[in-house]
Amino acid sequence: MRRFLILPTAIALFFATPLSLFAVVDDSHSMAMEAAVDAVKAGFKIRQEYWNGSVKSGEQKMVKQQLFKGNEYWFFLGTDEDKIALKVEVLDRKGAKIQVETQLKPNSAAVRVLAPATGTYYIVFSLTGKEDEKIPWALAYGYR
Repeated sequence: MRRFLILPTAIALFFATPLSLFAVVDDSHSMAMEAAVDAVKAGFKIRQEYWNGSVKSGEQKMVKQQLFKGNEYWFFLGTDEDKIALKVEVLDRKGAKIQVETQLKPNSAAVRVLAPATGTYYIVFSLTGKEDEKIPWALAYGYR
């Protein structure tokens, strides 16, 4: 009789366990956060929220973000794949680049922005590796 109770009990315990106990590591986000270390030391606050996904090699992606005049921003793009070329730019609504500094490191790229006006801006990025390769990515940002 005990044998028949073990499986239902195990299933009940599994579903009763909070999902927060099943941690998932996003290695691409970890690479983006490693790129943010110097910005944090310089007083930037890194937002907890971030974007992530996978992209076909060479394909361009875009994220819209509201930026505020007078604030300074860093956007950090990371991947856990090796030998990937990363590119990230920030454009205004007219398509003009507004970044003032770019940093490239293995597995990450970052761009610093001074928003000339409050409004919607476009973070445009691409990751290029082997042809037809799906590349995981994460994009985070900080401000001061």
